[in-house]
Amino acid sequence: MGRPFLPGSPGHILYNFLLGTGLVVCAPVWIPWVLLSRKRRANLPDRIGLRGVPPQTPADGRRTVWVHAVSVGETLAAVPLLRLLRRRVPDARLLVSSVTLTGRETAVKSLSGVADEGFFFPFDLPGLCGRFLDRMRPDVVVIVETEIWPNFIAACARRGVPVVIVNGRLSKRSFAGYMRFRWFFAPILRTLRAISAQTAEDAERFAALGAPREIVTVGGNLKFDVSPPESGASPLSALLLKEKGAGAAWIVAGSTHDGEEAQLLRAFLSAREGNPSLRLLLAPRHPERFDAVEALVRREGVSVVRRTAIPEGAGHLTETVLLLDTVGELSGAYAAADLAFVGGSLVPKGGHNVLEPSWHGVPTIVGPHMENFREISDAFLAGNALIRVAGEEELADRLTRFASDPRLFRETGLRAKELLETFRGASEASTDAVLSALPGREARR
Repeated sequence: MGRPFLPGSPGHILYNFLLGTGLVVCAPVWIPWVLLSRKRRANLPDRIGLRGVPPQTPADGRRTVWVHAVSVGETLAAVPLLRLLRRRVPDARLLVSSVTLTGRETAVKSLSGVADEGFFFPFDLPGLCGRFLDRMRPDVVVIVETEIWPNFIAACARRGVPVVIVNGRLSKRSFAGYMRFRWFFAPILRTLRAISAQTAEDAERFAALGAPREIVTVGGNLKFDVSPPESGASPLSALLLKEKGAGAAWIVAGSTHDGEEAQLLRAFLSAREGNPSLRLLLAPRHPERFDAVEALVRREGVSVVRRTAIPEGAGHLTETVLLLDTVGELSGAYAAADLAFVGGSLVPKGGHNVLEPSWHGVPTIVGPHMENFREISDAFLAGNALIRVAGEEELADRLTRFASDPRLFRETGLRAKELLETFRGASEASTDAVLSALPGREARR
């Protein structure tokens, strides 16, 4: 199998020589790059161990699982895994590390009551990685997707801490890049205990890169394995359903960004000429834009009401547009929608997750920019379970067709819901991979 990537191996020595040389030579570039960015500057003390490191793990006999999720996407993917780990090993200490500020914020919001501690991942410096490991004393380290940090993995190997990759993914482009340095990465992969890849293609790429085939399995994509929304109507969905009972058809535009609302509004008004029963709910992604979006709608001469201005028990709405100016009610809006639009996709923001409207069986439209959710959107498009438009003109055409006969779109929503059910199970496979490396007594099932 070849020599593993351990401290003192040729690959490890070369890596640290190049790393140290680069830090010194490029200091005039990287120091301003870090210090002039508020986001990069904010977590610098945490990542070098000066602040925010959790207190040393007590030797109380509890097993410790360290899950590393670099940013928002990986953190959201880790949620079903961590919830299942909490159920299967209820006495375990679950730690979650992040690299980005948004990833850390997402962990705080999504994993409250599930994870025991959260902190920022250390920079890949040998002494620093060892210090973090010695303080946390994990029984297993879980890396979500593909974060291969040589010094961190070498420090784990020195301490006998098993490392597991879950939701493992190697795109065609990244695989080609890794293969050019296979001599370097293959020994690192040989130190891993298990790799749960998203697809069979990903599994083959890990094996080709040098991972032992016996440790590589296909576990599926954790991003698909979200929990379905809780049953029962929310106050907002009840309000929208009441309007539907009076003949309204709701288009819910969620997580919209600057530049999208104007396009949506024009397309909506064009479609509404043929069907005055159409209503539009706008849910801007960022709360600080609520006032600007309301002003935009009013400038177009369209009646609008804010969610917070509707008293409890109000009668039927008379306004054409409902502005959702609250946080946490979008799922309830999707539950009562006849058609959904997921924002960040008409403008180049990378899109947002289409799974929430899909759980409700709501036909969903996205624009051309779905880079941040490419795997999910590609799978739904291939299954004819998602509608993608190239821009405002095509969006107006689809909304006009919807206005003429909403039933034409219902099959798309039903296919999305059925497809989503087939993707479930990744959290079970990933949890099994983690527990296979976790010493101690049997976990609950």
